[in-house]
Amino acid sequence: MRAARNTGTPASLLRCLLACIITVAIGSAAALAALPAMAAETASKPRSYNVPAGELRSALDALAAQGDIQVVYDPALVEGKLTHGASGRFTPVQALQRLLADTGVSWKTINDVTFVLERAAVFHPPASIIAAPVIDAKPQTLTTITVSGSLISNADIQTATPTYTITAAEIRARGFNSLDDVLQNSVLATGSVQGPQVGGSFTQGAQQVSLFGLGPQFTLILLDGKPVANFGRLYNGSVNFTSISNLPIALVDHIDIMPGGASSIYGSQAIGGVINIITRSHMQGGEIAMQAGGYSDGGGASQRISAAYGHDFGAWRVLGAIEFDNQSPIWGYQRALTASNTRAPSTQAAVIDLGTAATYNGSAQGYLSPPDGCARQLFGGSTAVSRRPNLPGSYCGSRRRDGYATYSNQLRNFDGMLKLAYQPGDTLRLYTDVMLDSQQQRWYPGPYAWFADDLPQGLIEDAGTGHFLYPEHYFAPEEMSGGAAGQMYRQNDLLYQADLGANGRWGDSGWDWDIYYLRSGDRTEVVESLAIKAKIDALFGAMLGPVLGTDPRTGLNLYNPDYRAFFAPITPAQYASFTQGVGEYSRTWINTTRATLSNASLFALPGGDAGFATLLEGGSEAWYEPVNPLFTQGDIFEHAATGGGGKRFHAATAFEWNLPLLKTLTADVSGRYDYYALDHGGNNHKFTYKGGLEYRPLDSLLIRGNYTTSFKAPDLSSIFLGPTDYFTTVTDYYLCARAHSATCGPSFQYSVQGTSLANPMLQPTSAQSWTLGTVWSPLEGLDISVDYLHIAIQNEVVQQDLDLLSRTNAQCLLGQLDAASAVCRAAIGQVRRMGEHGPIVGVTTYYANLANEVTSSIMGSARYRFAFFHWGMLDVRFDVNDMLKHDFQIAAGQAPIDQLANAQYSTEFKSIFNGSVGWTSPGGRWTGTLYGHRYGASPNFAAANNGVGAGRVSPWITFNASVGYRPTRNLGFSLVLNNLANKMPPRDMGYVSYPFFNNENYNIYGREILLQADLRLNGAGH
Repeated sequence: MRAARNTGTPASLLRCLLACIITVAIGSAAALAALPAMAAETASKPRSYNVPAGELRSALDALAAQGDIQVVYDPALVEGKLTHGASGRFTPVQALQRLLADTGVSWKTINDVTFVLERAAVFHPPASIIAAPVIDAKPQTLTTITVSGSLISNADIQTATPTYTITAAEIRARGFNSLDDVLQNSVLATGSVQGPQVGGSFTQGAQQVSLFGLGPQFTLILLDGKPVANFGRLYNGSVNFTSISNLPIALVDHIDIMPGGASSIYGSQAIGGVINIITRSHMQGGEIAMQAGGYSDGGGASQRISAAYGHDFGAWRVLGAIEFDNQSPIWGYQRALTASNTRAPSTQAAVIDLGTAATYNGSAQGYLSPPDGCARQLFGGSTAVSRRPNLPGSYCGSRRRDGYATYSNQLRNFDGMLKLAYQPGDTLRLYTDVMLDSQQQRWYPGPYAWFADDLPQGLIEDAGTGHFLYPEHYFAPEEMSGGAAGQMYRQNDLLYQADLGANGRWGDSGWDWDIYYLRSGDRTEVVESLAIKAKIDALFGAMLGPVLGTDPRTGLNLYNPDYRAFFAPITPAQYASFTQGVGEYSRTWINTTRATLSNASLFALPGGDAGFATLLEGGSEAWYEPVNPLFTQGDIFEHAATGGGGKRFHAATAFEWNLPLLKTLTADVSGRYDYYALDHGGNNHKFTYKGGLEYRPLDSLLIRGNYTTSFKAPDLSSIFLGPTDYFTTVTDYYLCARAHSATCGPSFQYSVQGTSLANPMLQPTSAQSWTLGTVWSPLEGLDISVDYLHIAIQNEVVQQDLDLLSRTNAQCLLGQLDAASAVCRAAIGQVRRMGEHGPIVGVTTYYANLANEVTSSIMGSARYRFAFFHWGMLDVRFDVNDMLKHDFQIAAGQAPIDQLANAQYSTEFKSIFNGSVGWTSPGGRWTGTLYGHRYGASPNFAAANNGVGAGRVSPWITFNASVGYRPTRNLGFSLVLNNLANKMPPRDMGYVSYPFFNNENYNIYGREILLQADLRLNGAGH
């Protein structure tokens, strides 16, 4: 809760001192002590008010300051609402009544100077303060109340779970330009994630969030309390997840983030936390908003226009909204950090010399120099003859090659939302909600290349010299049809969510019911410009010339290559001759029918009314990603693909009790049983529960804690993934042991082809979490919270660890484990060798319930809102999260890996801190916000690669600023500057490879400038 109060009390002076904003002259202690009594004595007397029309939140603060009263309210209750103002001579209640007219907000009186705002249809001013006509109660409008973390549809019900809320106004003021901006800036999002900056990933057209360093699959994303379909493509080619890049930000009212387990309320996936995105629910009038901006270093120009209209037509309530977004990409060459490879020119064309049969050791021994020099016009005229230290010969290289890749995607987005409700009577309401998002993204992961990998042993042999050679050619934009922009990959994504339902109450019994059918789905098509293997090999095969034979010693093809042709640039027509758009299609969907029955006042307890709710739901979910036949037939050059598909059925039942045992003690208890069934494979079931306590020894102090069990049903990909090939390096511990080698170094490490397979017999991942914390309000307007969170996960579904598989295989072959055991039979069958005891040539891995994971963290938040003399209101907020522990155990019996210390397994942030200072002028016409975000130190490149000089890079601190001006009640303008200092990722001098920063932790976007305007029509309000 938040409170607005006059500025003449000792508490308000303490506010100023704590904020360190200005030094004030303090009067005599006796005079100060008399102020509260004076305020109470005069509160019921009329006085002059001058509160202009505008934002209701600012008007309430002005009213409190002018009337020497206290108005307590939840910021979410007044967020986005407007007031007609109050000017003249009134009693405080008369002024409050005018301020709240047509807002749908009422109040209850605590004492002569304290008023608490609430959602109610009837005003209840005390007779001792004001004599006014009696306002008859109106029929209460039924609605669906979204209470994050609870089944009981009553906004007064609280739970013992910490909830972090960010409102639409805070989103705008802090400069967040997309939903992924909002969520990835949360202090709870400590994990590294892939996104548009990670070129060549499976999900470059999606965004994820990783709470507490856990994978994105452990965070449940909800839209208005209802599940959202997973993204069709797989994160890292193996994990189902929900993308947050295709959810509209302009339609958001607020976002609740609940850390820790919540399966007893929401079911599967709610292990690391739940993110509930609440959209607008009610308006009277219309609103149009526009935004345009770009980056000071170029690229990323964006435009957004959104419109919303809502109205109550008798028994009908209508709300519709649309949003259009357009954004240009940011290319690497548009930023100094990524424009060029500053360490050494990257290869444009090269023939690597690996020596002869007598000298070959697998490493480069030099280069075969281009006979006619290099094509200098390529990569913007930067290609030149280059050399590497200690290697004879030269190659064609360019420092600008790597800059021809996108670091943010080109985007075009259309969103629409429609909410309809019809209330034929006081006890029945029919409703439907539809959200549709159509999104196109384009990106380019970097220059394509041809290598000799398709040839025997991946090398050629010069028939004239006997040298083993490895040719490679990277294609420059000048060689491509339409340049690099003309070869961008394209993704079309359609996300939808629709429900049809009814709710109501049974007379005066106090029982509320709600039933709905939900369908949510995602359809994604990605078209990539790829090379057809036969065509590209034919083009370069012609440059190598005819095969003159095969070296009997090595199996290498013998050639007399035309080196001049190889180093010469190809034409755009030649490039087009071997490339084509290759489409990959995926779709997911969720069907759910859910019925909820609740009573917020079932019976009386010493502390208040007990609340109860129960639900029953059932439905199905599916994931389908068929593999393009060009991949299965091996027609695509050097490109991986994943695919598969299937569906399962789901049913669940749950209950929740909210029990105010005493005035100071409330218990919250819930439980849920989930059942999953497959057409073919193992069925899953899980019961989860939660118990929470809230203890209030003082009105200003809350002590809270909870214990929850949670689970995650196996991803559909882990059950239905088709055979997926990949290339990896594996250590052969068996041959190493037979050779009695002290260290299993490079001589026993082989590059092999692996195959990953699904496992339809997987069991759910289980977890337990608990929190203990406190919320303290020592002053009006000041809230401080601190919570400890512990999460323990068991039987996590992961791909088998290759190193562990190779060690087990060796122990079985060496007789250290029983070769007849099930473990050995599996390990021997999954590792393919050349002959019975030869080197490893291939491996097969399965998904399995193997891993265990534990995290612990301290979360803290502080907010201070107060009147700053006659200069308006200040709102100061700080949030922090410090990860105390994150251990990962690959499998039972293995030593846990400290992911906060071992950068080879994780480069997540240990701590994140952010804060903001917001200001609102007395009349509400001007607003300003300064927002800062600090990522803690993260491992450097050497630490992540087990090299000399392992350490950490410095924290990354950025600031956003915004200023807004509202010349009239219905018109507003704002200017937003993100990343004020144009900060790039922290420097890592040991980073030896492009792009010289961790692109899963940081971005290179730099300073963004945004101009915004909004126009409200017919007194729009929420």
